[in-house]
Amino acid sequence: MRVNDKSLAYALLRIALGVNFAGHGLIRIYNGVAFFAAMTAEHLAKSPLPHAFTLAFSYAMPFLEAILGLTLTLGVFTRISLVCGAVFMMALTIGITANQQWDVASQQLLYSVVFFLLLYLIENNALALDDYLRTPSRV
Repeated sequence: MRVNDKSLAYALLRIALGVNFAGHGLIRIYNGVAFFAAMTAEHLAKSPLPHAFTLAFSYAMPFLEAILGLTLTLGVFTRISLVCGAVFMMALTIGITANQQWDVASQQLLYSVVFFLLLYLIENNALALDDYLRTPSRV
């Protein structure tokens, strides 16, 4: 199976984003979700967001990152993963801007642009399990 250059570029960007997200989530799970959640909630203590909300979201964050990262890396449920990832970035941006961390907000905007580009160009999705699962049996 020969993959054209656009599809290859798309797959490489999708996989790079997936590995990045999976790495964030999996290492946070490995190091201890409770520690990560407590540190994140403490870091956001001066923001106007409710402490219970930031703590709960911080507990969920590593698992969300790991799931999004693994689905993007494998290219399974790609469209829904990209939409969920974009919404996830919006949620993170709410927390960061509430804490007035404008430099981090700029970095998150870059992630949002990558999610947008991948969703916008999804017709180029190749080297993905989505493609294999969508194709009739190859017997």
